[in-house]
Amino acid sequence: MSTEARQNPEDDAALEELGAKLGATVPADLLGLALTHPSAVGEGIERTLHSNQRLEFLGDVVLGLIVAEHLYHSDATLAEGELTQRKAAAVQKRSLAQAAQRLELGKYLRLGRGEAESGGRNRDTILSDALEAVIGALYLAQGIEATRAFVLRALSDELATVGDDSVNVKNRLQELTQAIGLGTPVYRTAPESGPAHQRRFTAEVLLMDQPRGRGNGKSKKEAECNAATAALQELEKVGQASGERVLPASES
Repeated sequence: MSTEARQNPEDDAALEELGAKLGATVPADLLGLALTHPSAVGEGIERTLHSNQRLEFLGDVVLGLIVAEHLYHSDATLAEGELTQRKAAAVQKRSLAQAAQRLELGKYLRLGRGEAESGGRNRDTILSDALEAVIGALYLAQGIEATRAFVLRALSDELATVGDDSVNVKNRLQELTQAIGLGTPVYRTAPESGPAHQRRFTAEVLLMDQPRGRGNGKSKKEAECNAATAALQELEKVGQASGERVLPASES
C-alpha cells in the first residue's frame, strides 16, 4: 500500500465517523477495504484482494435491487420502460457521486499518491464506485434491511427527482453530447409494429451520424427516451473504459 494510502484517514475515529453517517456498524477492516481504491494497492491478485473492486461489484447488484424494488412499489401505474428509465437515472454514476459528496466520502478514500494528486477524491467514477463498495460492505455486515434504509436515505434527493430526470433524459443527453463535442443528438424512429391497439415504436439516437442508442416503447416519445437512456449508458461505459470523464467539468 502506498504512502498516500497510509496517510488517508484510516484510524478508528475516521471509520467510526463514517459508520455514523451510514447509520450502521461495519467492521473497520471491511469498511476500510470498501474505501481502498485500486490505485492504492499493487497489481494482479493484490489489487483484487486488497482494493474495493469486489465490494463494488456486490454493492452494484444490491443497489440495483433496492432501487428497483423502491420504484416498483412507488407507483403501480409505471410501465416497464418508465421504471427502467427511472432506475437508470437513479443509479447513474453522476447520481451516485452526488450522494457520495453529501457523505463527504472523498475525504475517507484511500488513494495512490498519483490518483490523489490528480483530483481523485472529487472524481465521479471513483466516488460512485466507492459508494457502491460501501453499500456492498454494509450489506455483508448488516444485511438487506439496514442497507435498504441507508440507500433510500443516501439517494433520497435523486429518487425524489428521478421522475423529472427520466422525462428530461433527452435534454440531459443533449447537454452532455454538446459539452463533450459530439453535437446534437438526432433521433430516427422506425415504422410502427404490432396490432393497432398495441403499437410498438423503435427509436435510434445518432451522434455525429453514428448510432449510439436504441430503444422501444408504446409511443414515439417513450421509444426516444429509452434510446437516449441507452446512449447515456453507452457513453458512460466508454468513459470508464478510457479513463476519461464523460460529464462536463462544471458538473463535478
